[in-house]
Amino acid sequence: MAFQNILISQLLVNPANDRHGELRDESAAIDELFRLHDVRMRALARDVVAENRVFDPPLVMLHDERYVVFDGNRRVTCMKLLREPDRAPTDELVQFFRQLREQWDGRFPSRMSCQVESDRETIDDILFRRHTGTQGGVGQIDWDNRAKTNFVERTGRAGAVNVGASVEELLREEELLPNDRIPWSTLSRLLSSEQFRNRAGISIAGREFRLTHERGPVLIALQRIAEDLASGHLTLGHLWNNEAKRRYLDGLEAEGLLPTEQHRLDAAENPLPEMQNQPRRGRPPRRAPAARTLIPSGTNVPQWTADQQRISRIWDELSSLPMRTYPNATASLLRMLLELAVEGYITVHGIDERNDLSRRVGAVARSLRDRDLIDQRYFEEVERIRRADQLISVASMQRLLHSPDFAPLEAEFRTYWNRLSRLIVAAISL
Repeated sequence: MAFQNILISQLLVNPANDRHGELRDESAAIDELFRLHDVRMRALARDVVAENRVFDPPLVMLHDERYVVFDGNRRVTCMKLLREPDRAPTDELVQFFRQLREQWDGRFPSRMSCQVESDRETIDDILFRRHTGTQGGVGQIDWDNRAKTNFVERTGRAGAVNVGASVEELLREEELLPNDRIPWSTLSRLLSSEQFRNRAGISIAGREFRLTHERGPVLIALQRIAEDLASGHLTLGHLWNNEAKRRYLDGLEAEGLLPTEQHRLDAAENPLPEMQNQPRRGRPPRRAPAARTLIPSGTNVPQWTADQQRISRIWDELSSLPMRTYPNATASLLRMLLELAVEGYITVHGIDERNDLSRRVGAVARSLRDRDLIDQRYFEEVERIRRADQLISVASMQRLLHSPDFAPLEAEFRTYWNRLSRLIVAAISL
């Protein structure tokens, strides 16, 4: 494998591209790419101009003094038409590429970095692994929804709201911007999920930037974060994974710079934006469907650490198994989720408590309250949950597993989750 910077004029959009089959020449291949994928071709061209680069090098092979493109024909086509808009297949596309070319930042490149192979068998082996499915693990495995969610929450690239720009605008309004530029991408990576954003007192739930805590404490936290980023004290290398982000925010918390539970705004003070249309006049509002799974659809997935793989799988199963069909599995998994969340928290924070689930739940709740991660009202709720004389209690969870006669209904499962989920999620977040 070798990478070379090759003149764009020497690259040949493949007339025998597997996307469309063999055509007469390069011009016909370009025409066919737009006929088959017009919307995607335009989107790709806009992205190339916005980023001022092509990220993934095309795969090419030298043939008759030109480099035939075997993978990356769409990218090469966009670069060719940006370089020479008049080669676009229609007058409308000519104007489209002329306008995009005017937006290019700086001098337009004459070369592209390409992966060059000299053997056709090697080319086909690469294409086989990239484009024909997983092939039992040999080929490339596409990301499922969980993997996509993990990427978005790790990097902050949700697309709907630019967190970096929103924070900068908020600080500008208060004349709290640092002297140097804030790197938006690094700020967005730090505040990449609601878990981390909420610790700084902000949210983008409902695709709208808003404060979750009182303005004063939020501004103090965001100003410090902005200063650390602008000064270079905090860089992308410091925020490579979720543990590093959590460690940085823990440091700010130890300095008393993050908003606490007592600063949290009520929903009535700062409501979420309305994302759905109002019901039509005279028609009763539609009742939301009951959750089929213990963990309702749309629940934010926690940011897992490397040693939380088993608990993450249990979370996934409780998010997918219908309670009515699998009540016993749901009961067992819920108990496991609670125990593993509590045990993990106790291990990380070195809490000394005897091996009794009810007592250990109480110890974790006290620690979370002392760290302002739950409030006193919910702490007292957890204490009531621990009492053995209540149906929804730690003791009743024991009966779920060991009694031949005790089996809760769906409504009781939902009550379990509603009462315990806040404790579980806070403990998982460590």
